[in-house]
Amino acid sequence: MKLRSVTLNDVRQFTSPVRVAGIGDGVNLLSAPNESGKSTLFDAIHAAFFIPHRSAKIKSLRPDVGGNPEIEVTLEDARGLLTLRKRWGRGPYAEVWRGGQLVAKADEAEAQIAALTQSPADGGPAGLLWVRQGITALDDTDKAAVKTRQDLLTSVTGEIAALTGGKRMDRALARAREELDRLVTLRGAKAGGPLDSAQKTVAALETRVTELTDKATKLRAALGERRAKRRELAELTDPQEVKTRTDRLTQADAAFKAADRHASQLQAAEAALKAADLALQAARREIDNRTRTAQAIETLTAQSSTAQSAAEAADARATEAQTALTKATDAHAAARKALREAEVQMQAALRIEARRAEVARHAQLSETLAQAETLAATLPALREAAATGPDARQLQALEDAAKALAIAEGLAQATAPHLTFTPLPGAPTVSLDGAPLDSTPHAITQAVTLDLPGLGTLSIAPGAGDAPDRLARAQDDLARALAQAGTDAPEAARRAARARGDAAQRLKEVQEALKRLAPEGIDALRGALARLAPQDVPEAPDLTTATDAVERARAAETAAELETARLRPACDTAREAAFGARHEIGALTRRLADARADLAEKPDAETLNQALTQADAQRQTAAQAHQALAAGAPDLTTSRAALSRAQSVVKAADDAINALNTALAGLDATVAHLSGEGVEEDLADATARLNAAQATRDAHEREVAVLRCLISALEAAQSAARDRYFEPVLTELRPMLRLLWPGAELSFDGDSLLPVELLRDGRIESIGTLFWRHARADLAAGPAGLCPAAGAQRSACAGDSGRRAGVHR
Repeated sequence: MKLRSVTLNDVRQFTSPVRVAGIGDGVNLLSAPNESGKSTLFDAIHAAFFIPHRSAKIKSLRPDVGGNPEIEVTLEDARGLLTLRKRWGRGPYAEVWRGGQLVAKADEAEAQIAALTQSPADGGPAGLLWVRQGITALDDTDKAAVKTRQDLLTSVTGEIAALTGGKRMDRALARAREELDRLVTLRGAKAGGPLDSAQKTVAALETRVTELTDKATKLRAALGERRAKRRELAELTDPQEVKTRTDRLTQADAAFKAADRHASQLQAAEAALKAADLALQAARREIDNRTRTAQAIETLTAQSSTAQSAAEAADARATEAQTALTKATDAHAAARKALREAEVQMQAALRIEARRAEVARHAQLSETLAQAETLAATLPALREAAATGPDARQLQALEDAAKALAIAEGLAQATAPHLTFTPLPGAPTVSLDGAPLDSTPHAITQAVTLDLPGLGTLSIAPGAGDAPDRLARAQDDLARALAQAGTDAPEAARRAARARGDAAQRLKEVQEALKRLAPEGIDALRGALARLAPQDVPEAPDLTTATDAVERARAAETAAELETARLRPACDTAREAAFGARHEIGALTRRLADARADLAEKPDAETLNQALTQADAQRQTAAQAHQALAAGAPDLTTSRAALSRAQSVVKAADDAINALNTALAGLDATVAHLSGEGVEEDLADATARLNAAQATRDAHEREVAVLRCLISALEAAQSAARDRYFEPVLTELRPMLRLLWPGAELSFDGDSLLPVELLRDGRIESIGTLFWRHARADLAAGPAGLCPAAGAQRSACAGDSGRRAGVHR
């Protein structure tokens, strides 16, 4: 297993995420200035392996500004990458990831992380400073680790024992601790011990005293309440009080009955007065009715005469309107008949026009069919021409090959050696490949032969190079392109391609023309032509003349209809006015007859005046009687309220007496029950026993305080003695330690004999222990892949094998 990367967040000075990666196999050197965080990095590795995520022992890792430390360690083993993630403080978690997948969380993750390490008892060293792995502390729970560390100083254990008081000091401390353990533990009083028993006794007695005090308080409250209710009951049942309430009720009842009788008499007088008022009003209404009826007869007589004249005028207007409407209706019927005749003539002209259009359509279709058949006959030849010759792809390949050949030839001419021959006068003719050689330069792009008369032949071959090969490839590519195009020269291929394109364009034009002439095909065109057999066209009225006649007839019919529609409302209005006038005459006649009959049935005016005088006299008599009764009437509302108050007083007193009797019965039962239990006596006894138990508990607590003070004093003396012993060791270590950190101080644990804290820059940092795992060969550089002595961190180390303390840089 090898360390590959470490990521820190909210760890001491690293308040933002910091990642150390790129750790390879073998020894890795971590180099940085002092106080840059190298110690923090190794402390973080230590915490990731040995401090559980729910532990509170992370105070030294938390930044000064606060935060929740997070650490991620990536390892590599035989199965691949393994990532350990932990967070402490708020929202703690522990996770193990392998290959990007979560494989364990919380306690299961802690168990898997613990399985990656090895304790000192299994062969790991007891510890080194700064580069730390293994256990987080050495205490009595890890006897093997304590023994391993104590073995480092076996040679001086006797001196330490002598300086700290020897066995006597140990026995005194052990005895004091035994006595203290008998009474208390770290969490409080020891279960079953004397202090625990005393505390439980005090708690039980305090509960008992509280219960008895509550009962005594309830008894005293019940006795006081019973005395108060007895006094209240005696006041309510006093004979004089009962007689006073009864007399008040009798008087109020008599007053109410008298007031009620007078109210009945007054109510009768009020009824008589109302009856007289009604009779007087009835007499006045009779006189008013007779007067109104006489006036109505005169009004209705005048209205009847006026209505008769209006009815005669309305009848004349209705007759005139009906005559005009009859004439307009006859004219509308004649116009409608003329319109129907004109429409018949127009339909006949339309049918003849449709026959003429069919004849014209037949001629047009015949011509179109002839044109389509002519075009269709050219299609096979055009399709064959459009498929003959190189296509665009072949032509493009040919053009590319010709271009490449031209470039290759130009390069060959430019890079080839040139031969220039200048003959002397009278020199024999020299031939180049059988042709006379003149003084023009000749590029040698391929092997040539010179005929030198009288001398022999001279062969010249171009040197090795890319140009001849390229030229040969270009010539081969052009030959293949010409073969694919089916021609022997590029210009012929271009002419064939243009001819093919022209044929394709002509084919497209012919096909589009056919589609326009026969969208559904030539067969469909032939069928349409067959369905339009030519027919004879008979003579018929002119369509324009027939249409004009229909329009004139429709206009005349519309005018007649509008005239009829205009006259009909006027005729209806005149007829309704005549009917209304006749109805008004009948209604007036009936109302006049009813008014005359009503007047004949009413008494005459003298009789009605006498009845009015008599009703007025009776009303005055009833009013005087009512006024006399109302003047001395008692207040019925006041009498009723007084009676209600007297009844309420009596009822309230009876209810209160019943409630007091019920409450006294309950209080008597409560007092009898509490008095029978002897509450006061039990309270006094429980209070005395509580005071004794409290004294016993206080004595045990004082003993605990004394023992703790004694143990503290003995431990202080022992610590002082050990400090005197460790002073020479620190004297030797201090100069070397301060080479690394000026002003730093180191402190040792007296029991485990281990350095436990380092004070530097005013901050105390705890020192863990280093565990070195030997079980795997791939851990030769440490479980994290880092050499503890060569980690580029100046470290003060205490080695276990050589039993010496030294400084490694």
